[in-house]
Amino acid sequence: MLKLENLCKSWKEFQLKSVNLEIENNYCILLGPSGAGKSVIIQCITGILKPDSGKIYFNGEDITEMPPEKRNFGYVPQNYALFPNMNVYNNIAYGMKLRKYSKAEIEKKVMEISEFLHISHILDRKPTTLSGGEQQRVAIARALVLDPKILLLDEPTSALDTNIKESVISELKKIGELVPVIHITHDFVEAKTLGNQIAILINGELNDFGNQGIFKTPKNEKIANFLGYNIISNNEETFAVAPEEIVVKKSLNDENDENIMGTVESLVDFGYYKKLTVNIGDTAVKTITDGENPVNIGDTVSIMYQRKVPIN
Repeated sequence: MLKLENLCKSWKEFQLKSVNLEIENNYCILLGPSGAGKSVIIQCITGILKPDSGKIYFNGEDITEMPPEKRNFGYVPQNYALFPNMNVYNNIAYGMKLRKYSKAEIEKKVMEISEFLHISHILDRKPTTLSGGEQQRVAIARALVLDPKILLLDEPTSALDTNIKESVISELKKIGELVPVIHITHDFVEAKTLGNQIAILINGELNDFGNQGIFKTPKNEKIANFLGYNIISNNEETFAVAPEEIVVKKSLNDENDENIMGTVESLVDFGYYKKLTVNIGDTAVKTITDGENPVNIGDTVSIMYQRKVPIN
């Protein structure tokens, strides 16, 4: 559906380096830390920014030089960019009015989208009176009302609290069944919940691209570090291991010689699970264990790696 070919863009002090992507007709996540180049890619796709070099194709057509208004891609920026002087109805209807839709067409479409996103009860209100979740739904409605070929979302849940975020993620999943979505985030939960395709970007470079399996098989140390893996080196090998794939037990007298021993340096108790840091020699190993595990700071523990990922 959408193809980026050797896409390069210098923007202020940042450089996007020869990105190649083929995004299918589904929900695609652009995942990476701040400053990775995710927003630059989306703005090149929308036509807001012009690439320095490379090509952008949509359904086989070169759209690199096509003006934004002719692409019909829906774009929701991180700050939502709602018009504060207009009520919700007019914010949503704004694009349709510019395109000279009839009053009846506008009203029908606005009501359909508002009901779908559960915001029909706030159509008379101004954006400044809305919660973050409501503003986000209004911004998405304004994009969807024009029947975009793709919906591009720049960190759509970053300003939302946890409870609202969970609700919005469920709604985004439904939206992804109606229209292809490209969604920027640095949140692994969003990526794992929503993404059919996931691109990992670090420092302006595409480091990996694939399905959910890329979370289980980081290709190199840079990706493993970003995904929160431990990097373990010994005389025989270097490998990555996920914190949740490490078994931690209090040391007992009958522990055999094959166990790896360490000391709990730090502990954060989240109730149903605990995050631990275990010192093993000169290596600090991050682990996640069950909330009922009776380990405490200072305890001598044994650890076992359930799965090792070889690192190049």
